[in-house]
Amino acid sequence: MIKLLKAEFTRCFTGKVFWLIALFTLVTASSFNFIKYITVKREHQTEVFNDSMLYIGLISIGMIAAIFVAFHAGGEFDEGTVRNKLIAGNTKTGIYLCHLAVSSVAMVIIQYLFFFAFYAFSYLFFGAFHHSFSVMMQLQLMGVLGTVAVTAFMLMITMIVRSRTIAVTVCMTAAVIMFIIGVALINELEEHSMELMAMEDIISPEKYAILNKYSYVYGVDSESLSGTKLAVKEVLYDGLFICQAFRFSSERELPYHWEFMAVYNIAITLVTTLIGSVTFRRLDLK
Repeated sequence: MIKLLKAEFTRCFTGKVFWLIALFTLVTASSFNFIKYITVKREHQTEVFNDSMLYIGLISIGMIAAIFVAFHAGGEFDEGTVRNKLIAGNTKTGIYLCHLAVSSVAMVIIQYLFFFAFYAFSYLFFGAFHHSFSVMMQLQLMGVLGTVAVTAFMLMITMIVRSRTIAVTVCMTAAVIMFIIGVALINELEEHSMELMAMEDIISPEKYAILNKYSYVYGVDSESLSGTKLAVKEVLYDGLFICQAFRFSSERELPYHWEFMAVYNIAITLVTTLIGSVTFRRLDLK
């Protein structure tokens, strides 16, 4: 398995897909800053709050992972490489875990590449950030767990459908759906939170203090959202990485319920890896 892992890392970093994505990441990071710089100069803005844009890389990691995993892992089925690996004595579980390791490392590199590239360009154009660098690094570290979880989910899909073309389509569709659900969920819970802000006489002082500090408090019903429906949405609010990434962009410290986010990301990685590897082992590749 060590030889297979080395071969996969070599194929990843000598192939075109990873470097094209890396180039796209650098261009995107610089472009956002150039556009922001032009806007600031044109409108004569004196204060520039650019911190939230540092997390665009995390917000878009689902779509990036969909493309990379589908081309890197899915391409092996179209080219017949998987059969050759099995003939060489590698197990299906070993092949699956190698793809997970390589894809996860590649996506984490892309995540940090965007962060540091954006940070460098933004610091050059606009100066110091409002958030401390230590908090940024803590949020990026939290983002690593989410990036691995998203990558594991995309790999599960790819290894089951066994086709680069189908995998790209299905994975991109899944990424777009998760993005739409995440945005809709955040908007709905923000409205729910605003309703709670007007209920100071009803909410306990402890819960209202949490609401004031974090702009959200869990497990408190409003007129529009309550009971099981609220509980499910709050689980998704913590569990969906797209929601986590949007929340990172507005925080000056680790977000409320960050421990739950970490647990959900680890759980998603383990569950999708288990489902994907077991399903892949049962597939007939002849």
